[in-house]
Amino acid sequence: MRPRQLSTLMTFLAVSVCASAGTFTFNFNSLGSGATSGQIATYMDGVIGCSNCVTVTGAVADQTYNGEGHAVGPNGGEGTTLGDTTGATNNNMTPGSTDTFIANTNDSSGQISQEISISFSGMTISSASFDYEIFPDGLCSALGNGNCGGARNNSSTSLANNPDTPDFDFTTGAASGGTQIFTTYGVAPTAGGSDGSSIKSSSMTHETAPQYIGTTGTLALGGVSELNFIDWPATIGVDNLVINTPGGGVPEPSSVLLLGTAFAGVALSLRRRFNA
Repeated sequence: MRPRQLSTLMTFLAVSVCASAGTFTFNFNSLGSGATSGQIATYMDGVIGCSNCVTVTGAVADQTYNGEGHAVGPNGGEGTTLGDTTGATNNNMTPGSTDTFIANTNDSSGQISQEISISFSGMTISSASFDYEIFPDGLCSALGNGNCGGARNNSSTSLANNPDTPDFDFTTGAASGGTQIFTTYGVAPTAGGSDGSSIKSSSMTHETAPQYIGTTGTLALGGVSELNFIDWPATIGVDNLVINTPGGGVPEPSSVLLLGTAFAGVALSLRRRFNA
């Protein structure tokens, strides 16, 4: 076997083993506020251990955005966001230290996109989970009566009758399309509601702007290479993204056997050549 052939085989085998790596967690905490999509992609490359295998568009690193003061929280007005909680399940979690997440609006309330897309090269995603937030929109103060896109004389607070209620779409595949995995709507804060037990924010004593914060649990994706997080019309945030790739992180026994067989073949070939 020629040296070039040996080098090619060794590279192939190394890539094959690396490709089996399985679970990666992105908490974004090493990123500073305002980090760009390119910087976010570089951070994700580092977690995976690759170079230029992640492309991010439409995202910015965020820490303190709170829906212009309309995010609800406990203790009479402390807004709970992805920026001050970890593993948020509802708006009633007590805010803690600053946490970094990614969003389509920066800490200065400047919206940069309506969609965050993350694509992966050379790997597929079999399942994923993440924390997310539909931030309240001060221009969408309540459901019904012409708010959030409903008819002006519509008094209904039903989501079906208010088509522009802030929501969060998660899709896979092509940006602005692909396969829809789920859609979640912002809801008006109510005591004991699934979005939290506080109805107050720093802006209002009785907050009415629809919003939501929570976690997805594990979502089966079936082997995809692009994840899309789409908002309408308010800001969305994503944190603690966990992706799983086929293989589980450890080569299967058959893969190990194949690898050993390949190396044995290389050794035998080299031995015959040197003994000739």
